[in-house]
Amino acid sequence: MKKLLAAAAVASALVAAAPASAVTFVAQNGSAAVFASSAAGAQITFDKAATPGFSVTGGATMTGNVWNQGANPFGASDNNVFMYVLSSSSATISSVANAFRNISLYLGSIDAGNKIEVLGNGGSVLRTYTGSELSDPAAANGNQTSAQTNRLVTFNATGNEQLTGLRFTSTVNSLEFDNVRFTAAVPEPATWAMMILGFGVVGYAMRRRPNLRYAQAI
Repeated sequence: MKKLLAAAAVASALVAAAPASAVTFVAQNGSAAVFASSAAGAQITFDKAATPGFSVTGGATMTGNVWNQGANPFGASDNNVFMYVLSSSSATISSVANAFRNISLYLGSIDAGNKIEVLGNGGSVLRTYTGSELSDPAAANGNQTSAQTNRLVTFNATGNEQLTGLRFTSTVNSLEFDNVRFTAAVPEPATWAMMILGFGVVGYAMRRRPNLRYAQAI
């Protein structure tokens, strides 16, 4: 049993101390169908209160289009509520208690001056993406009706990374987004250790189980 406990402790330390890897993203050009699919299961849509366990700070919300302030993402309904971030402000969307492997969101009229920081444990910045990267292969020119500058973007943790949120800033008006969805929750290191210990205990018990002997009838 002592060996099992030691193995669990080592596994926990390895999980906690494993070196960080990278964050990647995939994008899908926007449309009404893509926008609708991005809302399915999203914890934060701005049409209603955020799901418990998730935090929204900064930014502002609106509907419709206002010159030099914000534009409704391409494919969304006219009465859709979305968040926008002006050049003088910022917004942060984060998980309060858990870490995740994937975060997706629908970006509207992407500009080169837009910036998204992908956050890890403790609010550390794992990777920063500019609008020019997120709108590729199109130019990030803020076009409000182009499928290539209105996109569903999904950030993915690779290796041992854990994602906890996104921070939005911009050098121009504006950065618009909607339908933020966190998927694939990551168990905490202590949880992994307990799981490993549990499997070890079960295996140990099975090995110690006495062989059943059946009496042969005469």
